[in-house]
Amino acid sequence: MSCFKASLITAMNGSDLWIFHPPRQRGTWIHGLLWLISLVLGGWALSQWAEQRPGLPWLVWLILAVMGGLGILWFGYRLVALWRATYQIERDGLRLRWGLRIEHLPLAEVEWIRPGGELGFALPLPAFAWPGAILGSRNVPELGEVEFMASETDALLLIATPQRVLAISPADPRAFMRAFRQALEMGSLSPITPYSARPAAFLSHLWQDMRARLLIATGSFLLMGLLSLVSLLAASYPTITLGYTPQGQPLPPVPSQRLMLLPILGTFTYGSGFALGLYFYRQEEGQAKAYLLWGGGIVTLILLLIACLLAGRS
Repeated sequence: MSCFKASLITAMNGSDLWIFHPPRQRGTWIHGLLWLISLVLGGWALSQWAEQRPGLPWLVWLILAVMGGLGILWFGYRLVALWRATYQIERDGLRLRWGLRIEHLPLAEVEWIRPGGELGFALPLPAFAWPGAILGSRNVPELGEVEFMASETDALLLIATPQRVLAISPADPRAFMRAFRQALEMGSLSPITPYSARPAAFLSHLWQDMRARLLIATGSFLLMGLLSLVSLLAASYPTITLGYTPQGQPLPPVPSQRLMLLPILGTFTYGSGFALGLYFYRQEEGQAKAYLLWGGGIVTLILLLIACLLAGRS
């Protein structure tokens, strides 16, 4: 086993707990490169968009900027999820984590574990799977539903449960199977409670929270209102002033396209606060922090709207 793969396996508390990680090298390079491309695309498109007057080029640059922003969030999440992914074995069960996806299995629910290469047929992969992000589910006639939480195909291990088959990719599959057999031989003292957390279920739970739904909907409405107001002002006035001197006099007028900096600032502040709020919301004791972050984003957007109105009046 290579030194890189060896560094991805951790043993803790003697023989009571084993923590394995998926191979990360290729996935890190791929997601890091895609994240960097998204960052460059988003920044370049935003700079061009801010200089355009409303029209077809303005819309094209806006779409490219949105695509770059979504790429930053998506590939950033995939990269963080890869580095935080763990396959944990203890004498009371298995704990699998990949990003927002969490699965806890008592040892008694595991029917068998075998390498993917011993199936006798090629295991179909989920759509849009690539190194570092082999994620999703496929229905396989011979196995039923197979859910992937893996980064590489050459290290796949299949874990069969009564509900589904889980496909994982520990850096050292043989060491994982040895640790699992050792945990079985030790016997379970207090089986862990079965638990399953999925991103879709988390978003559904989030939307059912009235306070969270109100804050998110209000912030989104204000952000769209800010973008619409700025577009209207930029189309109506060739120049606009963006502030006042210490003596209270308006600053020299500048091209009205500069006003586009306000929705850029609003999107960045509200988007970062929204993402951080989602992180805290997953923790029951952190929901108040999430509400505070989302409320702070709303206050920021209101202040930017007021700034737009003042600029339009001047």
